[in-house]
Amino acid sequence: MAKRIRYEDRNHEPIMPPLIRVKTFREYAFGYSVSLALDEAQRCLFCKDADQRCIKGCPIGVDVPGFIKKILEGDLLGAYKKILEADPFPSICGRVCPQDRQCEGSCILYYDTVKGKRNKGLPVNIGALEKFVGDFARISGVEVDEKSVKPTGYRVAVVGAGPAGLACAYHLAKLGHEVHIFEALPKAGGVMTYGIPHARLPRDVIEWEVKKVKNLGVKFFFGHVVGRTVKLSELLEKYHAVFLAVGAGRGRLGIKGDHLKGAYSAIEVLTRVSLMKSDLFPQSGTPLNLGKKAVIVGGGFTAVDCAITTLRLGIETHVVYRRTRETSSARQEEWDHIMEEGARVHWLTQPLEIIGNKEGKVIGLRCIKMVLSKQEEGGRPKPIPVEGSEHTIECDSVILAIGQKANPVAYEDLPGLELWEDGTVKVDENLRTSIRGLFAGGDVVNGGDTVVRALAEGKRAGQSIHKFLTEEVKL
Repeated sequence: MAKRIRYEDRNHEPIMPPLIRVKTFREYAFGYSVSLALDEAQRCLFCKDADQRCIKGCPIGVDVPGFIKKILEGDLLGAYKKILEADPFPSICGRVCPQDRQCEGSCILYYDTVKGKRNKGLPVNIGALEKFVGDFARISGVEVDEKSVKPTGYRVAVVGAGPAGLACAYHLAKLGHEVHIFEALPKAGGVMTYGIPHARLPRDVIEWEVKKVKNLGVKFFFGHVVGRTVKLSELLEKYHAVFLAVGAGRGRLGIKGDHLKGAYSAIEVLTRVSLMKSDLFPQSGTPLNLGKKAVIVGGGFTAVDCAITTLRLGIETHVVYRRTRETSSARQEEWDHIMEEGARVHWLTQPLEIIGNKEGKVIGLRCIKMVLSKQEEGGRPKPIPVEGSEHTIECDSVILAIGQKANPVAYEDLPGLELWEDGTVKVDENLRTSIRGLFAGGDVVNGGDTVVRALAEGKRAGQSIHKFLTEEVKL
């Protein structure tokens, strides 16, 4: 009997009802059961040109049909090992990757890359399957032998324990190099730990993934602010190579009135809640006064993460974005989730000014409605203001989720380091900077992107550093 091609009956992850999940920071997506995972895996067509579809769509190059086939064979450990060939942190990527614009967006059930048009079905739920496999290994206690090869004698310093730094350290350690990670904060994970809410990415998942790096012999030095407690130039003298992965840790403001009390950058809000537990104030000792009504400015993952956070703090939440839902960078299902929880999203709305009272406190956000121009060839439609549509949204706080910018503290003592105008670090195709022995990747290079792109750059940097050490450095 021929296999039935199932286009529309995609298995969605079971999730908490909105009225329950909005009251807790617990993870609200429960993940697949074994039966659901097997049923979803059967939807994969195992395309002969998968290397040009889902595999190519994955920034880190996971063999998607390879690990799905292992699931169907009942070999979950084999599926886990298959993912690890490319991605060291499947439990994380399965939760936070924008699969709809990457692997799933290239699935033939959804999009025919040959004909260049939308197909008639829904893509295989690759993200949920990857999460299922990663969680199988984590929950079952199965250990995969990832011992590194014979020590090479080379020493590498990694600056920053975010996704790029962790991925680079992971791959270098597996190649036998001694790796030390210097991190300013008290915990590893970078934006995964201090930015993404627990409701989307539980901290025990991050800790378990980081443990794999530690098990390879990588040493962590927390509380080390490179550029202050130790200079980058000093690390270049002590180590054979250095990988700079400090992220983009400064919130971007830039709206009139952003100096007012109650105006926050997204990164400050997320850090206070995720890392400093301000949601537990006064027990935590870290306050966060957002008032009763907050307006979040932005249309990406960070804006959604802020909405997830403010909703769970019991705050009336509004999101302002100057484009449409279809042109936003956040996942469509996540817009559904926050709106189900009570967030009001104002599409095609451009903020003009944060308004304050005589005491210098935020009392509103002045905005103007927008329309999108006709799309220029190869570009996004341009938002154009609608004359006479100015209005004010009353609020107690405004959270600006409009991007981050580089923090040059770590590398300001290297005058020879070439930077772009926005302060990000210039690198070549091998992630080498203008300073010999110094490599860079992640948000400090790309200005702020997805976790999986940072992981991919960390992996690529590890490969480049290995080549540099073995071909250009003599012990």
